[in-house]
Amino acid sequence: MKADSIHLFDFLENGKTIFEIPVFQRNYEWDEQQCSQLFKDLTIAAEDDQDHFIGAMVYVAETGRKLSHIYRIIDGQQRLMSLMLLLKSLADVNDQVRAEIQEQYLTNKYLEENNHLKLKPVAHDMEAFEAVMNDRLDQYNEPSKVVKNYQYFKKRIQQSEFSSMELYEALNHFNMVYIELTNDVQDENPQVIFESLNSTGVSLSASDLVRNFLLMKLDSDKQSRLYQEYWVKMERIFTTNTFADFIRFYLTMKMHKMINKTKIYPLYKEFYHGQGLDSEEALADLYRFAIFYDQLIHAETGIQELNPILRHINAMDSRVVYPYFFMMLEMTSTGEVSQDDVIEVAQIMESYLFRLKVCQLPTNGLNRMVIALCDKAKAVGDYRARLVSLLNASFPDDKKFADSLMNVNLYSLRNNLAKLALVVLEESRTKETIDFDDAQVEHIMPQRLNNDWRIELPNANRINEEMGGVIGNLTLTKYNQEMGNKVYSEKKEVYQTSNVSLTREIAAEYPTWNKESIVKRTEQLAQELISIFPRPVDTLQVEDISGEHTITESIDITGKKPTRLTISDEDISLDSWRKMLISFMEYIWQLDSRNYEKIKGDSSLNKMLFASQRVPEILDNGTSIETNFSANVVLALISKIAEICDIADEVSYTIK
Repeated sequence: MKADSIHLFDFLENGKTIFEIPVFQRNYEWDEQQCSQLFKDLTIAAEDDQDHFIGAMVYVAETGRKLSHIYRIIDGQQRLMSLMLLLKSLADVNDQVRAEIQEQYLTNKYLEENNHLKLKPVAHDMEAFEAVMNDRLDQYNEPSKVVKNYQYFKKRIQQSEFSSMELYEALNHFNMVYIELTNDVQDENPQVIFESLNSTGVSLSASDLVRNFLLMKLDSDKQSRLYQEYWVKMERIFTTNTFADFIRFYLTMKMHKMINKTKIYPLYKEFYHGQGLDSEEALADLYRFAIFYDQLIHAETGIQELNPILRHINAMDSRVVYPYFFMMLEMTSTGEVSQDDVIEVAQIMESYLFRLKVCQLPTNGLNRMVIALCDKAKAVGDYRARLVSLLNASFPDDKKFADSLMNVNLYSLRNNLAKLALVVLEESRTKETIDFDDAQVEHIMPQRLNNDWRIELPNANRINEEMGGVIGNLTLTKYNQEMGNKVYSEKKEVYQTSNVSLTREIAAEYPTWNKESIVKRTEQLAQELISIFPRPVDTLQVEDISGEHTITESIDITGKKPTRLTISDEDISLDSWRKMLISFMEYIWQLDSRNYEKIKGDSSLNKMLFASQRVPEILDNGTSIETNFSANVVLALISKIAEICDIADEVSYTIK
């Protein structure tokens, strides 16, 4: 490894040098904000007439054809591209230096490779870059940050208080650090250097880091092959954010543990090394599950009866269960489980999620439940029984579900629950798929009542306030804006000819619309939804609750004994509920001492834990807490504190 400081022009003017940005690196992403800062640095250098540090350039040096030098850029490629565009802008504004810039810094006159250009960007940016460098922008019409930033620099140069010559000479003051590596096995590992430069995780996404980890150590030919064969295909599936989500779901399924968004990359490396994979095996496996992800997100799996269930789960924004479906789709593809098995567990999951959300029960325990479901060894082949067992404690029963439908303003709940309920009710009637995005929810008694409604129904305001958003007062229509606030007698005429079966029924069955009508229709639709989203009661009658549970599950633990408390990835062995409370309180202090201020800010927690102490315990931080509570109270205390400290989805416990 060689490292030293160098001026920009000295770095660029080396003859027969190609600065190659490897295929796995990001596309050129600098926007106006970064370009503005670079130009500001240039004007400062012009004004101060002093050296100005512009960062580091890290590369792997190789020998190319005709004794050329290939510098494969590991870090600094975004800045290098921007500097090339800045130089080209200066050349195009000032004819005096045009030839000098072109021949010394932008091109290799005697090297035909890469069309004589010194910089070889990734394929995505190559055409735009060549158009800029070869003065062919009139033939290039695609949107490109390369072109946009070249034009930005050119405009700034023309508008600057400094002349183009002064700005060009100021580039002499741009100073940088270069770190030159080789592929020699005894040299520093380029990946290690790269990670140290990107340790904050700000400049690169988790998917960028995983990609570089898998491809950086390979030779150029293998890099290109694997990049095209696997990574490019995955990039077509994902946006940047969903790519990171996919890797997180993938690791959840593979590692059976909570995957924090900020730890995706280090945990992927841990998984990779633990499995003894090579880059090609790892990429092939990622791509296989990326296809499953694509099937799930678009609800197009090739299993006809599964697809509408997935559409409903997606409508509820419940992708947290994807790791479980990764596992099930993989086992279906290998013949380990049948398609009927997958459909059955998907129906149970769909019912559970819908009931949970309608009943407004906490969903932060889903992560732990999914982790447990992905542990195939514990299912012993019966995946339905395993699923039902884990859902048992928190699966809303029919009465709670029906009561919620009668009392909850379904329309106001997140995730379009009202629309989803109406869509599945309509689909159950017609056996046809409804375009979810095209459907509109209509309030039979409108949200904003006019005087005609108040005259026709004297207590309309009170009824609307109490029941305006329940399922019984809602239907589907394509004429929402047309009907608006019309009174029921006028709406009914439109309903009679509706193309929505659910809406036609209203006109046929309800001559008037009042509170009794809403209650009656809500009861009717609730019974239908109970059938559409059933609770698998046949196997839930007698259930052993021994094993692992999330802290948010509502179960009676009387007579049970804790054996382990798990927070994030840390397991704490226990032998009593008192010990569990003490261990938890010790942990959250170490996590963030300010957590105790949050706890004391809750009057009930402050009173129970700190104010009145019969059996006190002095913690390591010197704080004294009450510990004389029943098992169920300890669990309730920990659950509430976990929610306050925003770690509820990271806490679970094991009982026997």
